[in-house]
Amino acid sequence: MAKPNPSRAGSRPRRPASADRPAGKLPPADRARRSAGAWTIFLATAIVTAAVDLLTKHLAFRHLLSARAGELTVIPGLLRLKCSTNAGAVFGVQLPSWLILVATAAAVVAVFILFAGSARLARWLHLALGMVMGGALGNAYDRLFSAVKFPHETAARTRVVRDFIDLYLGRYHWPTFNLADVWLVAGVGLILLHAFRRHTREEGQ
Repeated sequence: MAKPNPSRAGSRPRRPASADRPAGKLPPADRARRSAGAWTIFLATAIVTAAVDLLTKHLAFRHLLSARAGELTVIPGLLRLKCSTNAGAVFGVQLPSWLILVATAAAVVAVFILFAGSARLARWLHLALGMVMGGALGNAYDRLFSAVKFPHETAARTRVVRDFIDLYLGRYHWPTFNLADVWLVAGVGLILLHAFRRHTREEGQ
């Protein structure tokens, strides 16, 4: 009679991939870098968000700079479209250009590392990382290739981020921004929410 195999008798069934399991405890097969579906969500989100950002910048600057007023009121007292350029970081924070490009490159690398090590079923996290990637690439394109010439200026402004969304309430104006800034803020917010929910579940176990 065949003797029972202790290694088989004591073995446990492999746990399925879960978006809530800590990344350090995931087997390689359950990580996003091995999942075609995870890559599709991440890359498609990054490409679409970067493309939408660049397209809206192009359309806004082409139409607004050709208009006499140079701006368009969308919601009186709250929202208007107005061409502006920013040589600094997100929402007008002033930093050296080289430092911004280095920080952008570091952020792109960090996003890839975080994605590769995440759970393959963490779809919302992959979406958020794709948004951060798309926003970073959209503004990085401007810092490398943009050239904007305002009607009253003789020379074009080069390697500046194009902003056109102007939120204001009375005398208070939020720094003019673009959709890349929106993707970055929303993506980081979703990442923090994902981390908070996972931490809460781990403490409750």
